[in-house]
Amino acid sequence: MSRESHLKELVLKLTDEIWNRAQLDRIPLYYTEDFTSDYEPYAPPRHGHDGVRAMVTGAHATFTPYHEEVLDMIAEGDRVMVRLMIGGPQTGPWGPIQPSGKTLRYQEVVVLTFRNGRIAHQKGLVDNLHALRQLGAVPTWRPDQGSASPT
Repeated sequence: MSRESHLKELVLKLTDEIWNRAQLDRIPLYYTEDFTSDYEPYAPPRHGHDGVRAMVTGAHATFTPYHEEVLDMIAEGDRVMVRLMIGGPQTGPWGPIQPSGKTLRYQEVVVLTFRNGRIAHQKGLVDNLHALRQLGAVPTWRPDQGSASPT
């Protein structure tokens, strides 16, 4: 099995174990102790195993049950780019937005950098606009509005 194939397998396993099932005791198997994340400007940087734990528990506190589905993966060397469908019923606050009970599904693209078989850095971009549109907090363009999308 190639290095890239092995890393893709790890991503599938950690998506299931860490993100979907919240098996927080398994974080050290997949993330380095000096792990860092970057989702700026939408979320503060996270560091170490406590940072991963905070991201996972936050996702599960907002969406119950929280679920991630891997849609695509591309691997090269020690990096894996993943496109995910994420979300679930919004049962908890999401930033300033109070629980709506609505089920949200929106995409995230993340670049994972591995070191010694574990994730050392995660850079993510989340389609928050699509989620906000599902909540009705931002208008959605409709064909009867003309050719330009709303500003």
